Amino acid sequence: MKKYCLLLLLLVGAGSLQAQIVGDLSVTRKVLREHAGKLELVLDVHVSKNAVTRSQSWMIIPELSTPDRKSVVLFPHILVNGRYQQHMQERRKLLSGAYWAERQPHVTINVDEKTDQTVSYEMAVPYQSWMENATLVLRQIQTNPGRRNRVFTVDVNGAVDVEK
Repeated sequence: MKKYCLLLLLLVGAGSLQAQIVGDLSVTRKVLREHAGKLELVLDVHVSKNAVTRSQSWMIIPELSTPDRKSVVLFPHILVNGRYQQHMQERRKLLSGAYWAERQPHVTINVDEKTDQTVSYEMAVPYQSWMENATLVLRQIQTNPGRRNRVFTVDVNGAVDVEK
């Protein structure tokens, strides 16, 4: 009898562990170049159907900076919401009459747990001379239930391509 109880407990524990695993979320750099006096940035954001749980969200902030961080450009962020987080965001917006974040996202991706999604992120800013030595970094903030945040930084080894 103890064996069956222990086996059942292990199976239930394994099932709950599987529900906590976060799926695929990837960002691919397509273009980072100077063209006609502008810096062009194109990223592809691929979000699988189980990239976040329903109560999680990811904020992805593309940042172009010099190695000493004296010059920085923060691009508008990408927001990936689980079903519950999206519902809470809409509720906050209705109740407050305004958007709840200081900076609005450039794009919001709602994970629907049915299909994978790929979104193209395109941005252009005036080119400045310091950008030639800058690299692209992705700051990622994962928000879990209880508003606990985890911050990740990914250097995409993205030096700016300059036309010659």
